[in-house]
Amino acid sequence: MTFSRLRAAALTIALIAATPVFAADSKSDDPVVATVNGLPIHKSTLVEAYQHSRLSQAPIDAVYPQLLDYVITSQLLLNEAKKSNLAEDPEVKAQVKLAQDNILEQAYIEKKIAAAVTDAAIQKQYDETIKKQPGKEEVHARHILLDNEADAKKVIADIKGGAKFEDIAKTKSKDPSAAQNAGDLGFFSKEDMVPEFADAAFKMKPGEVSETPIKTQFGWHVIQVLERRTAPPPSLEDSKAQISNELRNNAAQTIIAGLQKDATIQRFSIDGSPLPAEKADDKAAPAAAAPAAGDKKPDEKKQ
Repeated sequence: MTFSRLRAAALTIALIAATPVFAADSKSDDPVVATVNGLPIHKSTLVEAYQHSRLSQAPIDAVYPQLLDYVITSQLLLNEAKKSNLAEDPEVKAQVKLAQDNILEQAYIEKKIAAAVTDAAIQKQYDETIKKQPGKEEVHARHILLDNEADAKKVIADIKGGAKFEDIAKTKSKDPSAAQNAGDLGFFSKEDMVPEFADAAFKMKPGEVSETPIKTQFGWHVIQVLERRTAPPPSLEDSKAQISNELRNNAAQTIIAGLQKDATIQRFSIDGSPLPAEKADDKAAPAAAAPAAGDKKPDEKKQ
């Protein structure tokens, strides 16, 4: 058996193992949803498979037939694997042990992190940092996007002549949403916009329309500033995911650093030979941060 095939087989077995088949019982809240050669598969098995699959993005009732096929197939594969005594294959044993070790490592670090990332710890971090951050200055503005400078200058002249900004935005702006929202961009901070647009908007006062067109990578803009404000700090609820991720990473680094400090560790070259003395005596490398669930990508710049 090649390593690639072995790995694929091990992954399949791991998926099956994550969906255990329970012995028959009479509990009404865990009914039998299928049998395979007389062996019952319970609802709890199907629910666990659902929770650990991509199908969980849809309501369970909508994907029930696919889930049922999956747990049945898993049981069939497991039965055949046991018949072929695959669990005694030395390479399979090594892969199973590696998977088991990884699960134990993850369970340990998650248990330790959970003790550090409590609601009280999140509240404390919020009070000490985010709640005390100064609010960002924000501008509420509309814009009209045009293809060229000449058209933008004509729009500015029309507005000075009495035309309503929002009416022109609805009929002439190249921004696809302008027909519905009259070019309204809502409130935004300077970092939310491309520099040329932000610089112009944040120099204007409420009620002003840009005297000259502003060129950006999207085209030529005419801007009308409606309001300015200092935004309040984000709420605890809005900050919870970010703070939780930061606490998780900090806790993981502290835990791993502590383990390294208390352990006797020897490092060798990739060929097993001793490292040069100056490298061998170096302290352990900084602990890697644990993956943070729910990280968000930075928001894309608005026009």
